[in-house]
Amino acid sequence: MGFFDKLKQSFSKKEDKELYSTGLDSTKATFGTKLKEMFTGKPKFDDAWYDHLLAVLIQSDVSLKSAQKIIKAFRKEVKPSMTQEESLETLAGVMMRQYGENIEPYALEDSRLNAILVVGVNGSGKTTTCAKLAHYYKSEGKRVLLVGGDTFRAAGSNQLKVWADEIGVDFIGGDEGRDAASVYVDAARHAKAEAYDVMICDSAGRLQNKVNLMKELDKMKRVLEREVGAIDHTYLVIDGNTGQNGLLQAKTFTEVTPIDSLIVTKLDGSPKGGVLLSIKDELGIKVSHIGLGEKMEDLRPFDIEAYLYNLVSDNA
Repeated sequence: MGFFDKLKQSFSKKEDKELYSTGLDSTKATFGTKLKEMFTGKPKFDDAWYDHLLAVLIQSDVSLKSAQKIIKAFRKEVKPSMTQEESLETLAGVMMRQYGENIEPYALEDSRLNAILVVGVNGSGKTTTCAKLAHYYKSEGKRVLLVGGDTFRAAGSNQLKVWADEIGVDFIGGDEGRDAASVYVDAARHAKAEAYDVMICDSAGRLQNKVNLMKELDKMKRVLEREVGAIDHTYLVIDGNTGQNGLLQAKTFTEVTPIDSLIVTKLDGSPKGGVLLSIKDELGIKVSHIGLGEKMEDLRPFDIEAYLYNLVSDNA
């Protein structure tokens, strides 16, 4: 059985296969098409060809470091005798091994309060992602509290309250300018008193002053740890359309606070999408979820096999 046949077999069993197919259309039409065009006819696999492949990868938001690693491994494995499909399968296999295994999304622990912190740059889709996580946990029968910790941005906390009302979960937030840590104190005490299963804490995402951001996030973490014992999972949200700039922003957050996993949003509108192949190399952290649409259900666990199958397979 060929590599693509194995991916197809795995993909056919996914419950969200239709969403993956439609959500990655833009990425497949550009990044995927450019990759497949590299293998049309009888490629010579000479230096000029590899230079072209490097350009395609970088133009599609794969970082230089990751692109060079992919090409180095591919050069060792590809053979002139391979068919067009076999060569493309070899490249896809290299990409999958370089990324590694999928990371399982955080699973709530029963019979206690779970504290989740969500960080990221303003505009990355962070607040909407908090709402989508809340929707998911509510659908699983959990009692959810959304916490509006973005008191720096005008109407930042109110935006999350609108989502909370729409989803049908409880909310605690603060007015603009209020100390975000004090919002977390009120929320944590309320969540413990009322026996919530999970509290999902939004946060400010300004990067103009890294020192202030570091101080604020450090204070918020200390408050949460004091009130609930520990932060169970910290998600970093990055916009899939910002590519290399998004990675640079993400690096700043990893310097400020420990990150457990990443959520890459807005991939349904991304003509590139190669950033997913660079995240582990650049940040040392894996992607747990990707955003494949605007609906609450469109935040899905990331699956590297499904991603690659939809990216370059003609059967997808």
